[in-house]
Amino acid sequence: MRVLSVIVVLIAYGSLYPGDFSEPGAGAVKQFLTDWHLFTSRGDMLGNIALFFPLGMVGILFTRKRFDSRIGVATLLFLALIYSFSLQLAQIWLPSRSAALADVAWNMVGVAGGMATAHLMATRSSVRGQPFDVALLVPLVVLVLWLLTELLPLVPSLDIQKFKDALKPLFLEFSFSFPTILMHAAGVAVAGSAFAALGQRATWWLGVAILLVWVGKVVIVNLTLDASLLLGTLAGYGGYWIASRAGVKKPFGVAFWLLLVAWTITALTPFSSAPGGTFNGIPFATMLQGSLEVGVRGLVQSLFIYTALTWLAHRTGLSIGKAVLGLAIWSSFIELMQMGLLGRTADITELILLLLVGWVLSTAQARQPATKLQAGTPAAQSQRVVALSAEVSGKRTLGSVAIGVGIGAAMGWLITQSPLTPYNVRELIYEGHPVRSLILLAALLYWAIGFPILIAQWLARGELYLLSFLPLVLLHGLIAWLLLWSSVPSESIHDIVGSPVLGWPWEWELLGRFLALFSLWSVAATAGCLIAAWHILPDPKSALLGWSIGAFLLIPLSYYIVVSEASTDNLVELIANNGSVGAFLFIGLAMAEIAFGGTKAVLASSPGLAHRTRATAWVFACGILAYFALSFGTEQVIVKYGQVFSAMQFLLSSDRSNLAGPGELIARYTVLYGLLIAAIMVVQYPLWRWIISALPRSGRHMGEYTPHPQPNNKC
Repeated sequence: MRVLSVIVVLIAYGSLYPGDFSEPGAGAVKQFLTDWHLFTSRGDMLGNIALFFPLGMVGILFTRKRFDSRIGVATLLFLALIYSFSLQLAQIWLPSRSAALADVAWNMVGVAGGMATAHLMATRSSVRGQPFDVALLVPLVVLVLWLLTELLPLVPSLDIQKFKDALKPLFLEFSFSFPTILMHAAGVAVAGSAFAALGQRATWWLGVAILLVWVGKVVIVNLTLDASLLLGTLAGYGGYWIASRAGVKKPFGVAFWLLLVAWTITALTPFSSAPGGTFNGIPFATMLQGSLEVGVRGLVQSLFIYTALTWLAHRTGLSIGKAVLGLAIWSSFIELMQMGLLGRTADITELILLLLVGWVLSTAQARQPATKLQAGTPAAQSQRVVALSAEVSGKRTLGSVAIGVGIGAAMGWLITQSPLTPYNVRELIYEGHPVRSLILLAALLYWAIGFPILIAQWLARGELYLLSFLPLVLLHGLIAWLLLWSSVPSESIHDIVGSPVLGWPWEWELLGRFLALFSLWSVAATAGCLIAAWHILPDPKSALLGWSIGAFLLIPLSYYIVVSEASTDNLVELIANNGSVGAFLFIGLAMAEIAFGGTKAVLASSPGLAHRTRATAWVFACGILAYFALSFGTEQVIVKYGQVFSAMQFLLSSDRSNLAGPGELIARYTVLYGLLIAAIMVVQYPLWRWIISALPRSGRHMGEYTPHPQPNNKC
């Protein structure tokens, strides 16, 4: 019922946009009621049918238990008619919209088509003697969306000249575009996976569907059969055939990554830097303002991409929620790239569509009967105990984090009152809002130190999770930026990341520079957590592989932005040899060693895990190694403010007039290292307790991971 309600709201939004109600002209109502022209434009006809088609289908599938109920069908048709007529009548008071009774008729065609489709599917399931499963709709919807993406506007022509014109790009020009080929190939691979999920002969039916697309490109108006389509569909078919021979699950993974890459390349093509990017925060505005046919094409393509990616990710083992979260981060990244680098308009609509698709798919999954363990079996009892323990530990973790943030804010206030605290640390607190600043900085501390644990655990799941490192690092940096921007004076941020020099909007350039700088900590901290918890994580080798792939891409990018293209010398002058690559890597190594030592200390203090003496030795060794790494990575001779000092003295001294000597410098470093280890232990301890509590008891003591039995409830 909730899905039906959302569809009703979306229909009203699309029909009444932009909501600029005003008094209509004289006789407008009479003209509306007496205008019986059935055909307006092809775009309006297709748009009105597509707008109400989901209402008919969902009205049958999600609200009726008996699909042959004539009263239910008649009631739904009557309510849809009243609703459509009311929306068209309201459009009379919208000067930017054209109210027409013909739109009501085409709306009802869409409702009837959706109801007929749902009834046909339900009848077919009953003939097979199986209860209707709503989750089986997902691969079928993916197929329909793919065909619509290729064949809209679905208006055939019998004109021979049209057939000749449709074939001219193939035989006379034979020019092709790599992004277009890639998108067509990805669509074919997705369609093959959908046929396989429906239990059909995938390769045979996929060939038939490709032939249908070829014929449709010739006979449907405004479409052509070109080289990009031909090469893309053939490549997609060949790729699917090869993947299907490699294993049952392999085609789903191949289709997912192929579509993700094709979507990214297509969205960023042509990649030419340009200023003047804007942001549109009004949902569906770009689709509703121009041609309705063009808007429907864009909407269908977006729905196909998001539905297919979410469904394929779920088929390969990800939960729908995690798949949607990852795709939402990636979609936001693409929109930011389009706005910040390519000078285009970023649109909130894409993110909203993705979230709606994820919500509908999760609802469909909830209606699918899950495979259940028998209540009396030991496996079921063990699963219940583990789930209950993890749930209780999760609540305790949240409580511990909240208490820790409060204590951290109080300790931060005490630290800032000490004259021994370096002045550049005291400057981080807002003078006008010290309480808010301290609380947000404490939350930033928890986020910066705690989230790398979740990144390491995520990477250790293998398969599709391996390539999740980049979006997780992006998420780590974005939330850290929000916390820092809300808690620290802008002058302190400028001292670190510099001032805008690239001509971008200054907020976006500062954000980009901060993300590049913070990504070094994300990479280093994840490495430290991963290596320290090597015997606890389920698949540490896969996690290390995923980390290596991401680090290979992120570290050069971070160095290029932070050092090579620095807009301030505040950081570069502190790095040895005027910001050399080796010195930059030494600083990253020191961060990883500190994170490793802190995580080792946390795991040594966790119940059920031994080797505490060895862990203590590692903590001391990491402190010494980190000191030498920082010594090699930071500049030893800086001439500034009429003084000569080292980078370590500049960072650890209480102020510029009282520089720490060699002995005091080592003492200050020892105190700082101890505080960092203590902070890591306080932040990570409840998180590791939560993770360890979800492991079977044998895994907790032996350092091994035993996977939990999970129901097979994939869409």
